[in-house]
This record gives sequence, structure tokens and C-alpha cells, in this order.
Amino acid sequence: METGRSQERVTSALSTLNAVYDSFSVHQTSMSVDRDTYEHVAQHCERGVIEADVKVRHDKGVLVLETDGVRRMPHGPIEAGNESIEAGARRLVKDLTGVTCDIIDLASANIVGIHDTSGPDREPVYRLSALFEAIYKTGELDECATWHTTKPPLVTHCER
Repeated sequence: METGRSQERVTSALSTLNAVYDSFSVHQTSMSVDRDTYEHVAQHCERGVIEADVKVRHDKGVLVLETDGVRRMPHGPIEAGNESIEAGARRLVKDLTGVTCDIIDLASANIVGIHDTSGPDREPVYRLSALFEAIYKTGELDECATWHTTKPPLVTHCER
């Protein structure tokens, strides 16, 4: 992959998101990695430069997956070009958890520029990660998915 194209693809995806959503935060960061990690990321970019995290809410809580004892929201790559970013996020939730959702908002977008420490003249590789807000629509949870609820801490009032 021509690594310079990843920046164009991220810019294009960000423009698409700006056209659809009124307001969301955008964060940008850079990181330098070793050659092997850089090559891995560059190869990963051949399949797409966009990743989505989807926070699905339900009256039972927030949808989480548990893998190897780690809980997290549905997360994964979006193959822009084959589907819209939102359609990819919905597909991701369905594929990973068994439920369908409606995307209601975009909370944030994070752009990461990855640089090769062993080849400072190499073009950086860019990735875009989008955090979507969604609501549960239909379906039964797969085995690895659950609704996570966090109870607020008990608050006591002290009289002095």
C-alpha cells in the first residue's frame, strides 16, 4: 500500500463524518514504532484505515464483550468503500454480539499518525478510530456479550 494514501483516506472519511454529524470531538496524535509494527499497521491499512467502537445502550445497560477476561465495547475495522462507516459499525455490532442497533451519534474521532523509527523518511501511516453512540434495536446476545451496568456509588451525608 502507498502509505501516503492512508492520510487521504482518513481525511475523506473524516469529511464524510463531518457531513453527517453536527458536532463531535476530533483528537490527533502521533506515535513512533519499530519497523515490524509499522509494517504490520501498513498491511492492516490495506484492508481499511477506519476502526469503530460502538457504545450500544439498552435499558439493561451498555453492551460489552468479554474476551480473555477483558471487557470492552464492540470494536473492529470498517471496510469503507464496501459500506458506509455507520453501516460498517452496525455490521460490526451484529457480527460480534448477535444484536442489531441504531447509530444515533458520533461521540469522537481519533486520528493516529504512525511513524517508523528505523526509517524517518518513510511516510507515516494514518488510522481513524470513531466512537459511535447507539441504541439496542433487536436480537439475542451471543455468549461472549453482556449488558454491563455500573451502579452509582453509595453517597452518605455527614452532619457536622
